[in-house]
Amino acid sequence: MSVDGGLLDLRSATSRGLTRIGAVPDPATASERSMVDKGALARAVLYVVVILYLVTDLFVIGGPLRRSLARRAPDSVEVVEAAKDAGVVARIHYQPILLTQVDRRVEENLWRSGRKAEGLPREDRLLLRRAALNDLIDLHLLRLKVRFSQSEVPVTDEEIDVELSLFTARFPSEQAYLASLEEMGWSEKELHFRIAARIQQEKYLASMIDVTVGEQEAEVWFEENKERLAHPERVRARHIFRSSAGLTGEKLEEVPKVLEGAQTELSRGAEFDELARRLSHDKKTSMSGGDLGWLQPARVPKGLRNVLFMLEPGNPVLVQTAMGWHLVEVLEKREPNERTFPEARQEVLAALEAVKRRDGLREYRKGLREREKSHIEVFFDVLERGL
Repeated sequence: MSVDGGLLDLRSATSRGLTRIGAVPDPATASERSMVDKGALARAVLYVVVILYLVTDLFVIGGPLRRSLARRAPDSVEVVEAAKDAGVVARIHYQPILLTQVDRRVEENLWRSGRKAEGLPREDRLLLRRAALNDLIDLHLLRLKVRFSQSEVPVTDEEIDVELSLFTARFPSEQAYLASLEEMGWSEKELHFRIAARIQQEKYLASMIDVTVGEQEAEVWFEENKERLAHPERVRARHIFRSSAGLTGEKLEEVPKVLEGAQTELSRGAEFDELARRLSHDKKTSMSGGDLGWLQPARVPKGLRNVLFMLEPGNPVLVQTAMGWHLVEVLEKREPNERTFPEARQEVLAALEAVKRRDGLREYRKGLREREKSHIEVFFDVLERGL
C-alpha cells in the first residue's frame, strides 16, 4: 500500500467517525446521537402523559374535556333545551321537526276539508296538532326509506302532470287556484315538488305492500254492500261562475250583480251557452256552455250541493260558495237505482284494493314507527305551546 493510499483510507474512516485503529467513535457524532435519543424520549413521555390525561379525563374522573363534549352532545340537556327554545317539537335521528311545520300541516289538513282553525276549542287544536305531528313523523321516516331507494322509484314528468291536472280541476277557475296557492304560501314550483315527492312515496309504498283481490272475494263484498253501490241520485247541470277570490269592497259587491244581469237576460230569451262563454270565469266549462256533466252529491261542494239537488230542471238560480258566485241550472235528474255485479265489478275491485292498500299502509307505518321508536323524540310541552 502506498503512503497516499493509506492516508486516503484514514481520512475516509475519520469522516465516518471511526478509524481503523480500535474503531473509536467520533465524540461529536456520539453527542448528536445522544441529543436525538433524548428528544425522542421526551416526545414519547409527552405522548404518554397526554394519552393518560385524555383517558383519565374522559373515562375516569369526568374532567372538563368530557364535560365540554357532553354539553355539546345532541342528547345533552343543554342541546335539547336550546332546540326546544327554537321551536323544535320532535327529533328523528336528531333531525328536527319544528312547531311551525306542524301548524302548517294543520292548516293544510283543514284547508283540504274547507275548514279553518279560528274558533276551534283548545282541545281540538291540540288533537289536530298531534295528528299533524304523527303525519310528519311518518313522512320523515318514509322519506329516509325512499332516499335510499330513489333509483327504484323514479317519477316521470307525465305522472306529475296528471296529478297536477287532477289537483287544479278541483278549482272552478285558474284565478281561484292561484288564490288558493297564495293563501297556503306555496309557489307553483313548490306544489310541483310536493306532488313529485308524494308520488314517489306512494310508488315506494306500493312496492312494499302486496294488494291482490280475488274474483270470488269481490262478488261476496258486492252482495254485502249492494245498497251502497247503487247509482246515487244524479243531476246534469250547467253554470256561469264568477270568482270572488281576493276581492273586497265594491268589486266584491259587483260579482253577484253580473250574474243577476245574466239571469235577467235569460228571462228575456238569451242563450245560456252564449252567456257562459262570455261571462264565466270557469275556463274548463265556459267554452262548452258551462256544462258540468252528470254530478253525484258526494262530488259536489257542500255549498253548491245543498241547492243543486233541490232544484227542478230549467230553473236557473244564484248560489254563493267559498270560491265565488254561480248561476246554476239543472238540465236533467236521475233517481237512484241498483246495479248488477258485472256493472259494478271494476268499482268493487278498485274499492277492495283501496281498502287493502289503506290497511297495508297503516300496518307498514306502524311497523316502521315501532322499528324506529328509539330514534324518535317528541317534546309535548312544545306541542302545547301557544294554544
